[in-house]
Amino acid sequence: MQLDKEIQKNWLRVNPLENPILKDPPKHQPEKFNEYVELKDEEKVVGFLVNQQSYFFYEDGGWRDENGCYYDKDGQPDGWFVLHPGNDNHEHYYDQDGMYVPTDVENEKNSIDINQDNEEDSNQSDKDDIQEYEKP
Repeated sequence: MQLDKEIQKNWLRVNPLENPILKDPPKHQPEKFNEYVELKDEEKVVGFLVNQQSYFFYEDGGWRDENGCYYDKDGQPDGWFVLHPGNDNHEHYYDQDGMYVPTDVENEKNSIDINQDNEEDSNQSDKDDIQEYEKP
């Protein structure tokens, strides 16, 4: 969506493996959403308009602004979205305390990587045991 790309241009670019804690994130500004015009799809409100900028709700009712600040369904600050350096399609989420929160996909990938590392370590250990056993 072109709209998403326009919103994302101001987002921080952070690699969460190097920076699991977000330092100096953009400030949330919930007051800028005090006056708005609802955006409807048929009868359902799907977002709102503020100063010619459209904001669309997620399934949980929250939204994010042009700086990556995320707001919950009640309009309260609830964290940040950032982009991975060099990849405009890979977003990361940090909670309101600035802690990186991996997605289910990232958790699954990390789990697979850890299991593969453990399997490699186990295989190496087995090889070491065999070599030790085969020594005269």
